[in-house]
Amino acid sequence: MKGALVAAGLAGAFFGLFAAAGLTWLDAGELGAAAWELGIAHPPGFPVFTQLHGLVMHLVPFGDAAFRGALASGLFGAGAVGCLVAAARWLDVRPLPAVLGALAMATSGLFTLHAVTIEVYSGAACWVAAVLWLGLRLRALGDGRDALGLGLLVGLAAGHHAELRLFVVLAAPAALIAGWRRPRALALVAGFAVLGALCLAYLPLRSAAEPWRDWGNPETLGALWDHFWGRSIRAAYGAELGHLKPADVGTFLGQLWTASPALLVLGLSGLVLALRRPGGRWLALVWLVDLGYAVAINPMGLRDLQNGVPGLCALGLGAAVALDAASRLPAGRVALPAAALALVAALSPMTWVAVRGDRVAGRLIRAAGDEAPAEALAFVVSDGVAAGFAFAQVVEGLRPDLAVIVRQHVARVSSVGPVARRLPAATAGWQRGAGVGDFTAVAAGWPVRWEWAEGADAAGRPADLAPRFPWFATGVGADVDFLARLDALAAEASPDPQTGRALASVAGDLGRWALGRSPALAVAGMARAAELQPDSSARWTNLGQALVAVGRVADARAAAERALALAPDDRVTRLNMARMDVNAGAVEQAGARLDALLADDPADADALGLRGVLRANAGDLAGAADDWRRALEVDPAQVEARVGLARLRRP
Repeated sequence: MKGALVAAGLAGAFFGLFAAAGLTWLDAGELGAAAWELGIAHPPGFPVFTQLHGLVMHLVPFGDAAFRGALASGLFGAGAVGCLVAAARWLDVRPLPAVLGALAMATSGLFTLHAVTIEVYSGAACWVAAVLWLGLRLRALGDGRDALGLGLLVGLAAGHHAELRLFVVLAAPAALIAGWRRPRALALVAGFAVLGALCLAYLPLRSAAEPWRDWGNPETLGALWDHFWGRSIRAAYGAELGHLKPADVGTFLGQLWTASPALLVLGLSGLVLALRRPGGRWLALVWLVDLGYAVAINPMGLRDLQNGVPGLCALGLGAAVALDAASRLPAGRVALPAAALALVAALSPMTWVAVRGDRVAGRLIRAAGDEAPAEALAFVVSDGVAAGFAFAQVVEGLRPDLAVIVRQHVARVSSVGPVARRLPAATAGWQRGAGVGDFTAVAAGWPVRWEWAEGADAAGRPADLAPRFPWFATGVGADVDFLARLDALAAEASPDPQTGRALASVAGDLGRWALGRSPALAVAGMARAAELQPDSSARWTNLGQALVAVGRVADARAAAERALALAPDDRVTRLNMARMDVNAGAVEQAGARLDALLADDPADADALGLRGVLRANAGDLAGAADDWRRALEVDPAQVEARVGLARLRRP
């Protein structure tokens, strides 16, 4: 246990050194707000996280609330490291390789990213590491106390991340081994599991007190069931769930490679070597389950760098096994130090964890709050802004008069209800099932602030919106210094991917608003978005479209080629390249691109419409008419098809 304590202490010091000084992006604000006031977080509610993080946030006597929440994540990350070292020892791994493998996991960029911000994933990793430790101990010793501990962890999994339910399938059999032939022991294990699962009772009990953060309002049995199983998330992302795509597997492995090439190589090698050790098959099974969850059940998490953290525990143990095997070679005295040095040299956590002095998220939220007039009604769409305002209002007391509504949830009582209880005048007339358009009609005469977005909510968007950094407003003129203010904020930001993406979203919002109004401003906004998020194909695609509008064809093509290099299989990017080929007269290249698109999807209306143009230019009017008719059957509003057929019908 000495090695486990040393490794946990070193990891805790590392996480504390890089702990985010302020609020960070994505879910951190919403989770932090729920923990601070002991509220209800987004599905499945995370009662274990909420209570433990809330306890740490209130007990730590220094730093602001966001920093304390980051320290809590680091505490659980350090716990995961300690449990991994203890687990490695039951795999017959020597002390030094065990410590090195666990620390390699801790300092990989992906793990560190979540251990220095307010997030649920370091806690999930701690759970997985503890299960592996107790499971390996139980296998070796047959001690019923380990079975009881596993039973308790199985129950507590219900109150943490949804992925842990998959790992329960692995942990439950191990927990039953000791008591399988002893009914009394089996009953005790089951009882401990039920005891752990009682953490779910927190959700309806706390919801009844009506905290600010009361996501889903799980007071009734039906609402609790929906919240626990994430009904709203499945409804929103149903089209992406359950589909295994090779590109997602590549993205998952690419993120692990970026986080730490050495850990990925050593870890996977060690998983193979561990198959020969007692209990070693569990490591491979844990990693494969995590891979399946990331690419088939929750591929949305890949966009937010939220997948793969529990599986890092298996890779950390695999690295320990690989290093241990190296130390047992004839040249082991040289092999182990050399492998350790190579491992340390390959780690590059600084590119991922440079958030220690970053307070950009909080400053952006405060800027939005400062700009909004009294009792304004604010419609937001992104996780970062919605969660940021949740934290600012609940924890910091920022602008309690501001009614912040998440546009995707305007039809739900559980989402609008808490705002309506606090600010009934701002939401007067709202009814269950109201859409964005209905809501804005109800709010006529109220000052409205709007986080720009395209898509389903475009029909309900107020017509007189103008940019007022960092969002958009009704009834006021445009902010001519928008980009200058964004640049000043970006200059203070850390280089981590989440910060870049969030600021790129703000710049992209301005660019999309300017399309059709001010082409030069659209180009400036899209260019800034691409600079801030250079690894996003969508940013380069949007920039290419804006450059076409100002006649910079060569630059537009360069941007489109950059987008295609980043996402060779992206339909929109491929279609844009084909359109540019058509405009440039590159007939053969355009035809090849369009044929490839239609081979993937014969009902692609845009590809059919564009191929019709290509055929018409070549004199094949019958073939063009056939493509255009097929395009309009799929999409009656397809532009090339409508215009082309109209011209063919002219006398």
